[in-house]
Amino acid sequence: MPPATDITVYKGPVGCLANRCPLCPSRSAASPHLLRCAGCRAFSYCSREHQVAHRLQHKTACTKIKKARAKLEQEDHKVRNAVEDFMTPANAFETHVGHFWGLLNTRDYMRARFALAQQLLFLGTLDSVSEGLEHMRDMLRLCRSDNMGVRYIVPTTMLRLDLDQECYDFIKWWATCDPDGTYNWGDETLPYLNIHGADVLEDPSFFLHKFSDLNFLVALLILNLKLLVDIRNLKITRKIFSRRHLPTELRDQIEQNVVRSPLSVELQKEPYASLIKTEIKLLNHIRKIGATIVEVNQNFVFNLFEPEEALCDSPGAYSAGSWEEMALAMQYSYATWWETEGVLDLLNDARACGSRDSETEIEDWMGNESARKGRTAAEVLADLGVNRIWGYLDYAVENASYLGPWSERPSERRTRENREFWARAVAEEAESDDEAWSDDDED
Repeated sequence: MPPATDITVYKGPVGCLANRCPLCPSRSAASPHLLRCAGCRAFSYCSREHQVAHRLQHKTACTKIKKARAKLEQEDHKVRNAVEDFMTPANAFETHVGHFWGLLNTRDYMRARFALAQQLLFLGTLDSVSEGLEHMRDMLRLCRSDNMGVRYIVPTTMLRLDLDQECYDFIKWWATCDPDGTYNWGDETLPYLNIHGADVLEDPSFFLHKFSDLNFLVALLILNLKLLVDIRNLKITRKIFSRRHLPTELRDQIEQNVVRSPLSVELQKEPYASLIKTEIKLLNHIRKIGATIVEVNQNFVFNLFEPEEALCDSPGAYSAGSWEEMALAMQYSYATWWETEGVLDLLNDARACGSRDSETEIEDWMGNESARKGRTAAEVLADLGVNRIWGYLDYAVENASYLGPWSERPSERRTRENREFWARAVAEEAESDDEAWSDDDED
């Protein structure tokens, strides 16, 4: 995906995508009666006045989408009305569905459709992202072997639209469709994207190895974190409910509004103890997925917290584990990270917990130049926090559902306890050494 010159296209409103007027900050501005831009057909306004007022800001994106649509229509016409010869069918849409990239005259059409989908995803409205996903899904229908790599963008796009089950089914199919390398992509009779309703909470180990695709791993991580945030919200809601009596119907309605994933409808039915078990399972999955991401590409997690350089990069060809691979994965996924409320907050808190618990080691790090590598103490601590983020995610989860004073957060208590333990251990070791020296003196 070509990088955006303005990274704000990756940082739209946080939460569920909706068609809303960009000049009305309130979610109440979302309405089925909004006026749609006639140019791009993917942006909406509450009134003609707001459309005019927003024209300068919207003009560039609108023009790009209009040009992309015109280019696609032109290429579509060429494919449907081609002069037939031994290499070119008269209308590939009638005779070569599933094999488009194998025909030279369809490649410009596929490129044009990909370009339109990219511009629609950048726009970041419910209509534009939905249309972008429709284009990519149809491109996979037209070219089953996916020579353009559309499959790497689809899962995180599905997550933006809360198509969470579809996302997992999609990832699982691609991860398991060709275990021995014998799948015949040209055989239209073979099953294709036919996994539906797979267990999202199953052990992901079948997918986790050093050759796993980074884009699929990232989408899987976001999905699990999204469910973890929903459980956090349900736990907080039930803690509040325990302090006051509310009608069951009202409680159910409130719980429906504190979760985002459609998969969490099942979580709402679970008792508190069962929620905790599911939370623990998700934490274990996330640790495994996170560790595999680090194994596959060490650049990704570090750059997730400072993504600007990666989002503005223009990667071309890339190799496994490279900066370029990471930059593409960041560009494909960052809007999803940003829009999925709570997931980056969890990771940031886990990172902070890891950094804080590493403060006792900083003196040793700063005294070792080969380990320090010219970094300041703050930079070393920040890097240690990232390196240890998966081990401290449970701290962040406990913090997220805690309703008491900041100083008594679970992570603060654990840090104090750990430091007290080590202080006692050091004191006992020193006392033991003193006693040993004393015995030697007597001898």
